[in-house]
Amino acid sequence: MTTARPAGLDGPAGTRHHTATGNSKSNSNSNSNASAAPATVGGATAGYAADAAAAAGSAEAGIRRPGGPAPGGRAAGGRVAQTGAVLNVTDQHVARWRQVRSLIFVVLLTVAMFQNEPRPGVTGQGLALTAGMVVGGLAWVAMTFRAGGERLQVYTIGICMAAGIFLAAVRPGDFGACYCLAAVTIAATSLPLVRAAVLTGAGAAVLALVQALVGASIEGITIWVGTMLVLLLLGIVRREREARSEQDRKLAGEQARTATLAERARLAREIHDVLAHSLSALSLQLETAAALLERDRAAEAAVIVDRAGRLARDGLTETRRAVSALRGDPVPLPELVGELAAGYREDAGAPALFEVDGEPRALSAETGLALFRGAQEALSNVRKHAPGSEVAVRLAYLDDAVRLTVHNRGTGGPPVTGLSPGYGLTGLRERAELAGGTVEAGPSDHGWTVDVKMPA
Repeated sequence: MTTARPAGLDGPAGTRHHTATGNSKSNSNSNSNASAAPATVGGATAGYAADAAAAAGSAEAGIRRPGGPAPGGRAAGGRVAQTGAVLNVTDQHVARWRQVRSLIFVVLLTVAMFQNEPRPGVTGQGLALTAGMVVGGLAWVAMTFRAGGERLQVYTIGICMAAGIFLAAVRPGDFGACYCLAAVTIAATSLPLVRAAVLTGAGAAVLALVQALVGASIEGITIWVGTMLVLLLLGIVRREREARSEQDRKLAGEQARTATLAERARLAREIHDVLAHSLSALSLQLETAAALLERDRAAEAAVIVDRAGRLARDGLTETRRAVSALRGDPVPLPELVGELAAGYREDAGAPALFEVDGEPRALSAETGLALFRGAQEALSNVRKHAPGSEVAVRLAYLDDAVRLTVHNRGTGGPPVTGLSPGYGLTGLRERAELAGGTVEAGPSDHGWTVDVKMPA
């Protein structure tokens, strides 16, 4: 007795503005004024620090997200692409605003530097102040727009910090050290951690030494140096936060792509299950009709052709049912499986027993569809590989699961030729595993058995 083999086995920061003002009558050479520096600039220090920190990441955002779609946007589908585009446009606007704001800060700082004596000029100490402000301002602008690569960025940060130290030495107790704060902030967000720490440590040490030499108070030195260190830490924290945000965005893109691929696989299974069942039965009927016509049995062939037309209409109905199942509508499992058995009985002219054990209950659309496709695939394989053999279909409602068993026994007719082997059993296993179920198929009791078990 021949064992039929199913075809399924054959396929494969907020801004704080501080207007820098000072006492125009202060004497830059008096130690008392130098000692009072912290009181004069203490409030502005924190303000400029926060402002510089907010402005520091301007070009960084533009470098990290240079105008393309968010990761995974195009591959993940229209909605993800639209979301990525919105985020990208928002990032570009934020980057531009930070750059503009940074320029506003350096202008305000320049104006503030003209409020105290001695003022910037073209002779003597004023010339030194002018030179320091020009060099520091140009370096500030270069840092803001990230001109050049990392090496040039290191140079511009170092120049900006050196300008701040120089201005702090030329006119103690003023806002010159704010250039150092801006340099530290941008170094913390744009340079590797070791380089940023080295630049900050060296700059803080030199600034403290220079301020001590010009007679600044311990409190003033502590404020400036402490602010530099705090800005370094804040920059590191900010960079870590942005890195995590970027990772989360990439993860969201990967999840969207995974969901898209899973949905494509689901659609592919549905298309196969509908077409394989309908077309295999239709092919069998047409081959039979062709054989009858060769024997001049036109009347019988007409009946078979009429049955083939019904099968084609049933295929359309099955397609609509598949669309309904994809929408999540419940599947009337016993009714549908019974119709499959009756259809096999009528088409193949062979016994097809169907029985239901236990009390039928409502199942999820995914579970019901997996069981229905299991019965459909099994009967389709019998039609292709052992047409006319006896079939027994059993649907059992257990306490925590539903089990479908399809067994064909006896010697059927010759396998139907000219059909693609497809991926029916593979797709059935994938479908069941996604819902937590199992599929077993193999020879048993002088035939072949397909067993599908789904949790319910």
